[in-house]
Amino acid sequence: MNDNAPSALLVDDVWVALPEELREELLTRRRSSTGWRGYRRQEWDGRHWEPLRPVIIRERAYRGLGWLTARLLHLAVEACRRRAATLGELHRALRFPHELQLMDPDRPLVAAELTRYARPDLLVEQGQPRLLEFNNSTRLGGDTVTPRLAEAYARLCPQSGLHPPPSSVTARSAALVRTLGSQVGNGRPRRMLVPACWGIDANGTRRRHERIKKPVLADAERVGLEVVQADLVELGINAAGRLLAAGLPIDLVMFQWGSDRIVDDGGGLAALRSADRARTVELFPRTESALISSKAVLAWLHEDCDAGLLDPADSALVRTHVPWTTCLGLDGDPAVHEKLLRMATDERDRLVSKPAVGKSGNGVLFGSQTSEKDWLAAAVHAARESPVVLQQRVESDRMTMPFLDRDSGQEIVAQVPYVLSPFMIDGEAASVGVRHMGPGVRAGDVVIGASRGGFQSTALIAPDPV
Repeated sequence: MNDNAPSALLVDDVWVALPEELREELLTRRRSSTGWRGYRRQEWDGRHWEPLRPVIIRERAYRGLGWLTARLLHLAVEACRRRAATLGELHRALRFPHELQLMDPDRPLVAAELTRYARPDLLVEQGQPRLLEFNNSTRLGGDTVTPRLAEAYARLCPQSGLHPPPSSVTARSAALVRTLGSQVGNGRPRRMLVPACWGIDANGTRRRHERIKKPVLADAERVGLEVVQADLVELGINAAGRLLAAGLPIDLVMFQWGSDRIVDDGGGLAALRSADRARTVELFPRTESALISSKAVLAWLHEDCDAGLLDPADSALVRTHVPWTTCLGLDGDPAVHEKLLRMATDERDRLVSKPAVGKSGNGVLFGSQTSEKDWLAAAVHAARESPVVLQQRVESDRMTMPFLDRDSGQEIVAQVPYVLSPFMIDGEAASVGVRHMGPGVRAGDVVIGASRGGFQSTALIAPDPV
């Protein structure tokens, strides 16, 4: 087995294991430093709290986390390939609720294409990481904030041995270069397009997807890419089938939009599709990678374990690190549906109901917080509209987090739940996004998200003990 393989992977926040002198020095410098105002939130009591430290992870645990998530992503694609031969078939099998406007329905499922860019969410339960969803997408929150925060924290105590993971920004630039292979840096510019567009989100709101973020632009230029920023309406195709943006031929397209329905593209989407089908342009990441983000895929992993389709090591990996998950709304067999509903009623306190495809905790119901009548009705109604998963409830570990209210100077220490979200780029872990709740978090189950009052943070790596 690979040395990084998590045969007994534990991923703890090891802040309290650091020398007391180092902890006090980091907190003292953090209190006196500036530039953190965007890193605070208003709590229920009206205070504007700032967390004063990052999560601290051991080097070996970080490597194990990367190995684990990469392996689970690969197994997820294998589960999809058992049920679909093409992307179009997979879209239908998942009852995926969004149109993927650049998807080639006849394209085969290729793990290396569908897992290039992901940010899985993992809760930690008794030290064990438990994967809740894969979050494969063209647009992942925190891609620039996470490494910036990590670098800022590392600068507070540069001689401490604490250091950031590889940056998600530089890791993505390296992936862009790999996409073009030897074509980069051979004397003629290789152009990367970052298209801007208008989209309609799930709430029907029209919004603008703007252009490339400054850190991403600077790093793409550092690795030798000529970045072109143009609206979809400025795209076209030349006689050779090459994609043109404002008249310039494009070699690579990097997407910055998520699942919104793109509107008023002026034929730009058709131009992108034509160039992609003609294989005259590369896409990073491919928009259909979002299919793997459906939590129904986690249910398929458990189905395959039960059917004996995974080897013993992979089966143990899934059962240990993926909470038991089943799906309502995919299988039309009434007997299967009835059995799942009975189980959902009997095991309500141990389950969470979630949309198979969703974000920000919308539509999430904890059985422990819902009456039997409301629980069953909500799950059945939601499954008629779009697939719903029932997932084993994970009891998140809590970490000790100091908070500062700069307005009053008050400090408070709270035990808060947290989520780890390593950026996985071409199978390798980069920055670790962290979300945790504030000092006013209630006891019991809670959705840990920015829209629910969570803080966006980061992780530093500590050397393994000698």
